[in-house]
Amino acid sequence: MKKITLFLSLLLIGSVGFSQIIPGVNIGKRKEYMMRTYKINSQKADEHEQILFSLQKENDQLKNRKISSTQFKAEQKKLYKKYGTIISQAFSGGKHKKWSSCTQEMERYQILSENKFIPYEKMRALYKAESEWVKERDKMHKDTGEAWEKYENSDTMVSELNIKIKQILGTENGTWYIEYKRLFFRALDNMDKYGVTYKDAFTIAKIEDTYKQKRANILNSNKKNAEREVELMAIDDEMAKKIAKTVPSVSVKWEKVNNAALDHTLKSRYGLNQEQINKFKTAYNKYAIEEYKILNQKKLSDSDKYDQLSQLGETFCKTVNPLFKVDNYKKWYGWWKYDFERKMKRKGLK
Repeated sequence: MKKITLFLSLLLIGSVGFSQIIPGVNIGKRKEYMMRTYKINSQKADEHEQILFSLQKENDQLKNRKISSTQFKAEQKKLYKKYGTIISQAFSGGKHKKWSSCTQEMERYQILSENKFIPYEKMRALYKAESEWVKERDKMHKDTGEAWEKYENSDTMVSELNIKIKQILGTENGTWYIEYKRLFFRALDNMDKYGVTYKDAFTIAKIEDTYKQKRANILNSNKKNAEREVELMAIDDEMAKKIAKTVPSVSVKWEKVNNAALDHTLKSRYGLNQEQINKFKTAYNKYAIEEYKILNQKKLSDSDKYDQLSQLGETFCKTVNPLFKVDNYKKWYGWWKYDFERKMKRKGLK
């Protein structure tokens, strides 16, 4: 017990409080929430506030390290596990780890709980819903079937999960959680893509998400010339300027990667070397020219355009097939067909 008391006293250093690091947190309400949720007294709730400050300090240090996304996830989980033990000792002498059960060693769960005051029962319901969803998703991907159908099924599954999340958390908190989780995973991807810290990766993710949504709103507007409108708005140029202004240290690498986005995807996701990438791009340029011709043939009906574009796409896929290893081609073809069908629907051809 003396060791725990000593450790807690050391945590009092820097006692400006966790609530000042995350704006908008009502420290009084959090104290009430902690006392009610974990059946602790006022003194233990105050100790918890100091522990949170130390956790946030170490978490911020981690977010400023330039490491891989895999390392970051492992280190953050380890950090939350460490503080779960500290908090369980402070609350109940280590008899049970209800705090860890609530937060699941994840930052976004902790924010839901201790900044948005979601009741413990709802936190557990959220964890159960997401755990069951992960099992169903993994089972679906292991099952035999066409890759493009799995992409479509994934979209449906995500939509259904999001509905359930909002039912559990309420619309406002559910919407926040869904957005935050998406940005979290996008930030992890950005860490490896741009070789940056989580902090910069998350900032980039927020900017990219804003412009991605702007693009999607136009493309999903059912306008005949939606894609042309996106080009005229120069959304990518606008986004590049925002990145350069907000995270200048990353802007050069960001532009380099995004100016060769296709190269990056073909190399990192599908294992093509530069020679294979060049052959792919040559074949794709020919495809794009023919696609443009078909789309702009006014005498063709929408169904005829769809049929001709489908045939053109299959020919293109057969042309580039030898560039891929068998498993990577299956993955790429699944994505191609899935994306092709989405594009056809967007253009009103299907």
